[in-house]
Amino acid sequence: MTRARENRDRFGVLSVPGFGRLWLCSTADAWGAFLLPVAVTLSMLRGGQGATALGLVLAAKTLGHLLATIPGGIAADHWSRPTMISLACLARVLSTSVLLFFLDGPLWLVAACVFVLGAGEGVLRPSHLALVGDIVPESQRQSAIALTTVAFRIALVLSPGLATGLTLWSGSRTVLVVSLVLWLCAAFSIRKLPSQVTPHDGDPDSQRVPESVLDKVLGGFRAARRQRWFIVGLLVLTLVLGTVDATQMVLLPVISQERFGGESVYAVALSMFALGALSGGVVMLRWRPRRPGLFAVLGIGLCGLIPYALAFSSSAWPLFVAHFVAGVGMEVFNVAWFSAIQREFEPGVRARVTSLDFLVSYSISPLSLALVPVAVAGAGMRPVLVVMGTVVVIGCLAALAVPGMTRFRTAGAAEAEDDVEVKTG
Repeated sequence: MTRARENRDRFGVLSVPGFGRLWLCSTADAWGAFLLPVAVTLSMLRGGQGATALGLVLAAKTLGHLLATIPGGIAADHWSRPTMISLACLARVLSTSVLLFFLDGPLWLVAACVFVLGAGEGVLRPSHLALVGDIVPESQRQSAIALTTVAFRIALVLSPGLATGLTLWSGSRTVLVVSLVLWLCAAFSIRKLPSQVTPHDGDPDSQRVPESVLDKVLGGFRAARRQRWFIVGLLVLTLVLGTVDATQMVLLPVISQERFGGESVYAVALSMFALGALSGGVVMLRWRPRRPGLFAVLGIGLCGLIPYALAFSSSAWPLFVAHFVAGVGMEVFNVAWFSAIQREFEPGVRARVTSLDFLVSYSISPLSLALVPVAVAGAGMRPVLVVMGTVVVIGCLAALAVPGMTRFRTAGAAEAEDDVEVKTG
């Protein structure tokens, strides 16, 4: 056995040239992105800022992400993806440096810095996922994405406690310095990675002439429109994310307080969801189902258990089980979904399609957060929860009827695979 083969067997996808550095980059970025908002929040609360000011600052981060994701996808499809990732990290280094000096300064300046942090995330994530498709062979892309999501979930679970501990020990600015160093490491770890994208790759509707910004945006829409499974899957994902956000962020805290007499059920339920998602990522490191779309859509359909459990359970443990199972299903969907995007879309449009995914899938959450409390006030808690759970289940089952959905492939390619399976027995 050759040394290269030994390394491949021992380290798996981490032995792919360049992926180890890309994974370290995304892991460092995730830790920085989760640590810093906690530090800013604690600093504002210590400074006497109220919920309104805190809400404006955190909303600035979300707004920055949404506004930057489409331009970030366009840029990543037309220029070097490692360069785009480095620029996104360095922009956040700059904004964090400003926060170090003005953390207790005017609200508008803090919000502007946090806006840049969100914009950097909006640029980095499409570039990162598209770059995975550039440097990792197709047979190992699912493992690459699963390993990335596992690191992401670990950072999500552990970073709030670490940020709080560092803040109590030596102040919020220590956390800012840690985030700044992490983004510097991320920016320089990815230098000189290959990026195989060339302008107009994979977009047969484009011409070899300079494109306007509108043409570049429409190139991503045209590529997405040709993949029916992607359009339907994106609609289902948007529906489920809106439901999960509304139940976890609006209804779960209220039910935890009113039905169980405190916030502990709320905290444990969210922890169980994160633990389930981490478990789902670990499972997808090795498991490669023949019909990934089938298991992915059924998995995300398990999120319907959350509103059902909230509607009918008088004890806490069904809530915890529902959140854990839904977390597993959500991550199974995420890994299969992003793997399919890398497989089914040409390199020249991957980042734009990923940007479209992020923009659409998260766009309904603010609306659901605003409308669900109104619906509860008008119809009552249980009917609203039952409707939300039913809509998720029916939506996912209906999506599976779309040709090609069970494999996350175009209908023709999916039928060809079915024929091969029949012939081979």
